[in-house]
Amino acid sequence: MTEQPGAQGSHTVRGDSNISFQANGDIRMKNANIAGRDINITKVKQYVRNHPVVSLTAIATVLAASVYGGVQVATSDSGVDLSVVSEPGAAGAFHTSEQVRVAERIGDAAAWCTLVAPTDGGCEKSLSGAFAGRSQAYRDKVGHVSIGKATASATEAQVPLSWDGEKQGTIPLEWSGGRWQLSASDYGLVKLGGGVFLSLVDAQEGNLKLGGIPIPS
Repeated sequence: MTEQPGAQGSHTVRGDSNISFQANGDIRMKNANIAGRDINITKVKQYVRNHPVVSLTAIATVLAASVYGGVQVATSDSGVDLSVVSEPGAAGAFHTSEQVRVAERIGDAAAWCTLVAPTDGGCEKSLSGAFAGRSQAYRDKVGHVSIGKATASATEAQVPLSWDGEKQGTIPLEWSGGRWQLSASDYGLVKLGGGVFLSLVDAQEGNLKLGGIPIPS
């Protein structure tokens, strides 16, 4: 990639084995704002591959996320149980994570968005494309991701994930409006990654992307 001037300040985009951004001002890329700092995609890749869910918080400051509140229905047309988000405590967080995995496996973007981001109007359209871009056989691989015992307080929960016995970070949930959901910052990056469990599959398969941008292996 070659050097290009920016409208609000010069910036460079270069790529060898790494991809990096340097900016005097802000760079807007799809739905992401990268503001006045260096971003090394190789480091982002390493964060996401090693801790694809829990690491979202660590890099959330460089990406904009949607804010939402919450309502839900009991069951989706595809059979995903949406009522689990209203179950308090660690059990509810665990069951919510299970249903998120089901929604990703069957490609039900509407149910997925109700579970994790119920009032983001752009969620379903974005995730529908992300799910449709993966075959059913590929989405079935979310079954390789194991969900561990959740820990929870009155306001938040951590749900550990593993792949073939190896820890892969956690799903950080928050209790808001009488239900479990992802926080705005965590959801913003999960959305860019095309799913919670599918981002883990992508990492294992060398297909990890953020906002449609491939993360080099």
